[in-house]
Amino acid sequence: MSAHLSELKPGWLVWPSGRQVSHRFLFWLLQSGGWIAFGLMMFGYALARESPLQAVFDVSILIGTGFGLTILYRYLYGRWRRRGVSPLRLSIYVLLLAAVGAPVWFEPQVLLTWIAASIRPSLVRWMPSFTMIPLDTWLFEAFVLLTWSLLYFGVNGWISLQLERRRAVRAEALAQSARLQALQSQLEPHFLFNTLNGISALVLEGRSEAATTMIALLSDFLRLALQTSATPQITVGEEMTFVRHYLDIQKIRFGDRLRFQIDVAAEADEALVPTLLLQPLVENAVRHGILVRANGGAVQISASVQAGLLHLRVEDDGPGLKRTNPASTGLGLSNTATRLSELYGAQASFTVGRGTDGGVAADIALPLQFGARGPSVRPQSTLRPSVLEAQV
Repeated sequence: MSAHLSELKPGWLVWPSGRQVSHRFLFWLLQSGGWIAFGLMMFGYALARESPLQAVFDVSILIGTGFGLTILYRYLYGRWRRRGVSPLRLSIYVLLLAAVGAPVWFEPQVLLTWIAASIRPSLVRWMPSFTMIPLDTWLFEAFVLLTWSLLYFGVNGWISLQLERRRAVRAEALAQSARLQALQSQLEPHFLFNTLNGISALVLEGRSEAATTMIALLSDFLRLALQTSATPQITVGEEMTFVRHYLDIQKIRFGDRLRFQIDVAAEADEALVPTLLLQPLVENAVRHGILVRANGGAVQISASVQAGLLHLRVEDDGPGLKRTNPASTGLGLSNTATRLSELYGAQASFTVGRGTDGGVAADIALPLQFGARGPSVRPQSTLRPSVLEAQV
């Protein structure tokens, strides 16, 4: 397991052990570790030409002066990054600093060497000149400074990229939540208007007691809707409560013309589904499959678990699919397809076809999820019903 950015502290890293370190601490860790590793390598190279004491002295002033110079580089690079210097200009600055920085790095080494020679001549194998830097030394130190600069920008670029990706994921999650909320909000007024029309019809028919009961049931339904207004996902059991309230409301008006059965497997009761996912499908079945017949009919709603997927089915025994306008989705099916696509992408399927008894069956299969409610960011896809009819 590699290090990754902290979820709680922007810019902090989490080690595989679980310890969190700040961006600043990470710089000093890499700065110190990198220069120590470079110093050990140079010490091994110096031992081939010098005594151990001379090698320790030469490597110490090389690492010490380089460490200090790159601290200055860090300040300059940080300032340019905050000012938003273009990548092209920044690249030119880095190359110039690598070239100019070599003699700047070399001169303090010369000064310290001269001071050491005056105090303890045995520490110094050769006396460098203040006025001329050897070409090979220039190229070597310029290469080291360029490498340090590339590592600095590489590490900071990786951290910035991870932060940007995390912001993009959070922004997409917020946008997805807003889209789901908007889709969910379409259903409640749609159902409300249809129910109010039903209440109005009961009043005109002189069935005031039935209208009063329907108003009470509508009040219960709206209270449940308000309780879950900010919840894009609820359990299957809670979703079936919505469905039962809707069917009870419709049964008051249509009596024996409407029959229904709800069958939920025990293992599916606590699974999560989008809020009000089934209600528009049940409404379609009632309006287009049952009420168009003089004798009415039956609606069956079921939920089961098969092969790790949650299967939902809404089926009626009505006249079946209408072929007059197969491309029309209506609010019910298009809303359902869009919400499933937002939440599950290609992992969900939604089909509408011929039912067992000749009516229409709407089948949904989606990943089996339990636990905390709320949307999860998923790959998006365009999910459409396979067969469509005129809808609510």
